[in-house]
Amino acid sequence: MIEPLQYEFFIRALITSIIIAITSSFISPFLISKRWSLLGDAISHAVLPGIAIAYILKLPFFIGAVVSAILTAIFVGFIENKTKIKGDTALGIGLTGAFALGIAIMSIIRTKDIDLYHILFGNVLAIKDSDIILVSIIALIVISSIIVLYKGFLLWTFNNVLFKLYGFPDELFRYFLIILVSISVVSAVVAVGIVLAVALLIIPGAIGYLIFKRISDIIKFGIVISVISVILGLYSSYYLNVASGPAIVVILTIFFIISMFISPKEGIIVKIVRVYKRRKQIELQDKLKLLYELSENGLSIENIKGVKILDFIKLGIIEIEKDKIKFTPKGKELAQKLIKAHELWETYLKSHNVAEKLEHYSDEEIIRILNEIVRSKD
Repeated sequence: MIEPLQYEFFIRALITSIIIAITSSFISPFLISKRWSLLGDAISHAVLPGIAIAYILKLPFFIGAVVSAILTAIFVGFIENKTKIKGDTALGIGLTGAFALGIAIMSIIRTKDIDLYHILFGNVLAIKDSDIILVSIIALIVISSIIVLYKGFLLWTFNNVLFKLYGFPDELFRYFLIILVSISVVSAVVAVGIVLAVALLIIPGAIGYLIFKRISDIIKFGIVISVISVILGLYSSYYLNVASGPAIVVILTIFFIISMFISPKEGIIVKIVRVYKRRKQIELQDKLKLLYELSENGLSIENIKGVKILDFIKLGIIEIEKDKIKFTPKGKELAQKLIKAHELWETYLKSHNVAEKLEHYSDEEIIRILNEIVRSKD
């Protein structure tokens, strides 16, 4: 664990990658909520022509990358707003067009000063002090902007109609977020390259969405999970001799897959357990209703086949009295509610089979509303 920290290049890579991970985590939830994931991908690919043009004009690569990214994002928005082309198609046009332009320019200039492989896949272990300063400035701009305008971004993201009614500038927020995404992508390119930059912007927020509901919690969790992924990815790169950028993204993807299965809110395992419990509950309620209807004829234990009455006894629903099944007040109430719900649904929908299913999903409020509707029809 300590050995890699003896090297200055590793410390630079670690510091820079952590800053980028934190910055990306602040943007990630808003991109996912607005369904702008492909926008991040388009912007990351749009960086390439900017870098190539900046080299020709002898400008800093950062300036060319940011300008190119912003122009591509504006171009995508223009296509979406001024034509019948939908957002995903517009993003595809912007992404492929910008990337192809960058490759074309790179093939013309053919210089050794620009390493296409490192631009595409990153080279975090070759980070210079100037890169750390640049990434830090971008982080400061992005994080402070999100914190200051947090409530505005929340309203704009989740209730755009109300946002406009309050008189807030919709287009201004739209293009400002595009600018923040653009400079965040440019900083991420330093660590993982164009192809993988979008992963740092999307995966942390996607993991957070599987676990939390509040944007603030998703941001906090995204910071934690992305920082852990960066550390594990860099150590994997050092000890396994693999590219650092892909290693970081692979770790993030593994965390997403794990979350997809074990998330307490949306996890696949949790859903399977939930469905299983629901089925068992429906089976129990069906048996309860059947027992109640038969008990009116003096049902005895001998008449019961295939029904484990011990489960009902443990739940305090029925009791045995002189070999006769007797419902407790609690059991009567539950059974009568089921029967009442079935009758109301069947009267309302004129369908016995549908009522058999819906009776299991009817709480007191639904029964009350149904009762009022049925009475009003009478």
